Amino acid sequence: MKKNKSKKFKALFVCTGNTCRSPMAEIIVRTELKKRGKAEEYAVSSAGLCADGASPIAKNANAALKAFGIAPSRRRSKLLTPAAVKRADAVICMSDAHKNAVRGLNGHTATYGEIAGGGDVPDPYGGDLDRYKQTAGFFIRTAPAVVDYLEKMRESTE
Repeated sequence: MKKNKSKKFKALFVCTGNTCRSPMAEIIVRTELKKRGKAEEYAVSSAGLCADGASPIAKNANAALKAFGIAPSRRRSKLLTPAAVKRADAVICMSDAHKNAVRGLNGHTATYGEIAGGGDVPDPYGGDLDRYKQTAGFFIRTAPAVVDYLEKMRESTE
């Protein structure tokens, strides 16, 4: 059955604690969608396998976003649920371990590295600002490829 074109395509980014990688990827991919005039067509979110559901985005993650001209976020971590994985049209995991944890819940699951090139996205958790900037810079450089991937997936479901 074809999906309704007016329905937003749901992209879900997954990492461990949902305070570093997945929220930065969510925010940066959402920024890329806005640049392309496609933001209204997508519901982009993130969650973590071990998130406590209350932690703010890491201070250095926000500082790294700000360094690249992206507004800091006041979001709180979200715990990944099986229902959220099943509802998503695309699940993009930061590592093979994350992908293996959700395997079988959604047939449209890939790692960020599979889409953008490379392996697992290194976790900057606990690192200095430069480490977070490296991660944010990677997401910024590769966001166009991720949005292209989402666009192709969306088109294939219409």
